[in-house]
Amino acid sequence: MTRKTLAALAATIALALPGMASAGNNDMDVIVDGKMGTETRAIAVSLNDLNLASTHGLRRADSRVTRAAKQVCGFVNGSVLPATDDYRTCFGEAIDSARNDLNALAQRQG
Repeated sequence: MTRKTLAALAATIALALPGMASAGNNDMDVIVDGKMGTETRAIAVSLNDLNLASTHGLRRADSRVTRAAKQVCGFVNGSVLPATDDYRTCFGEAIDSARNDLNALAQRQG
């Protein structure tokens, strides 16, 4: 495969991930997606084991969502590099969208 073909395949998979993840979820997953430049990444965060009606469960869910938002936006633990504007924008949009979905789940469960 050529480099161009691999890039096209990776882009197709990245765009299909949110749809594939939501097709297999049981309504207790939050899809966290972030866009850095031209690349979009997505992660399904499972919340099946949490009681979102409790403060403790909601805090744990928010922690998972925050960690996933950092991951899809390219955060590297232990990095000494300062966060770029692109990273801040990606993270802000990813976390806002995911927290909206999380709040909707919590309201349904509570």
